[in-house]
Amino acid sequence: MKVKVMFFGRARDIVGDDKGFVELELKEGASLNDLLDKIAEDVSEKFTKKFRSKTIILMTVVNGVSINDLNYELKDGDAVAFVPPSQGG
Repeated sequence: MKVKVMFFGRARDIVGDDKGFVELELKEGASLNDLLDKIAEDVSEKFTKKFRSKTIILMTVVNGVSINDLNYELKDGDAVAFVPPSQGG
């Protein structure tokens, strides 16, 4: 299955502008954790390490909905975005 992945803010700084939007191939039934493994392999190991260690704080948004469970099962065609949390002023 194919999943679209977008990186915003600090996430995009880490992966590079040329990889700010990628499409990745995953096995059926893959989770967000599996996606992070694939990102480490194909996009940026540094991003995955920083995300998992919470060195960078990002929201994970799947099809416009914030998801906090890394075991969340993805579906073909899902759009996953890594975005900085909104900040008040």
